[in-house]
Amino acid sequence: MQQNNNGPTSKNTNLSCTYLEGKFICADNIDQGTESKVYSNDMICNDHYCCVLAVVQGSMNIVVNGIKLKLKANDYLTIMPYTNIEIKSSRCNIFSMKIEAYILHDIYETIGLSLGVKNGCYTFYHYHLTPRQINILLHDYQQMKRDMSNPSWRYMRVDLVKNRLGAYLAHKSTITDNLEPISHYEDSDSSRLFAQFLELLDENYKTERSVQYYSNRLGVQPKSLSAATVKYTGKTASRVIDEYVTLRIKIVLYNNKHNIKEVSDMFNFASQSFFGRYFKRVAGCSPRKYISINSKKLSKQSGV
Repeated sequence: MQQNNNGPTSKNTNLSCTYLEGKFICADNIDQGTESKVYSNDMICNDHYCCVLAVVQGSMNIVVNGIKLKLKANDYLTIMPYTNIEIKSSRCNIFSMKIEAYILHDIYETIGLSLGVKNGCYTFYHYHLTPRQINILLHDYQQMKRDMSNPSWRYMRVDLVKNRLGAYLAHKSTITDNLEPISHYEDSDSSRLFAQFLELLDENYKTERSVQYYSNRLGVQPKSLSAATVKYTGKTASRVIDEYVTLRIKIVLYNNKHNIKEVSDMFNFASQSFFGRYFKRVAGCSPRKYISINSKKLSKQSGV
């Protein structure tokens, strides 16, 4: 891997990538010909990140959660955390971003906008925009990418990028709030079950973490629920619940407005110690360690 002031850049990628502390990543091939390929190992998805992908020219064949999509010029995807994406073929110019989900939620709250999506994980939203709308977002994207790589902003780069991202999100919300996303899920029992499960999870994640609870509410056996989640995410219902709950906890921990005991109570854990074990099992570190690495207050103090 080559190194620059912004982070790693792959020698084999045909995308121009800019990194900022691993929390913001921009990648595009706008300056290349329309026959340019985008390879699977170039893509910046996904895990606990929120991503966007816009096709400016050309076309791209991808598979999202097992669903085949052909993206054409002016197609725009909002890709939520834990959504599986595989690029099959492409001849296109794209721009894309990858942002830590907890930071994105904080920016939306700061600028007074809702996230603008029904389900916050394991899914994607596909819109077809006009060339003018794509160009508005591309302009915002290019300004943000320049700020990310500007050495003059070393100690305030994150705050500057957040402001640029806020402008991008405001424009994006104005554009997409009046659009219905293109649906790609088939009208089947499994797709309806999966969608209903995500809605229930979004409503009850603070208090309910058992597969049995959700299967009872949905009137199906736990095995049937897991069969649906495996089909669309590659993960069991139990894993989906744990990842979603942990992501929501990360959002609270990032803001660092509550102590560990208060967060434990907020998410209805029996004890602080049980909360700590649960979070570490899923996230790989303790809540306290997570705060020490990712706290919003820490970011402001360190200037990163």
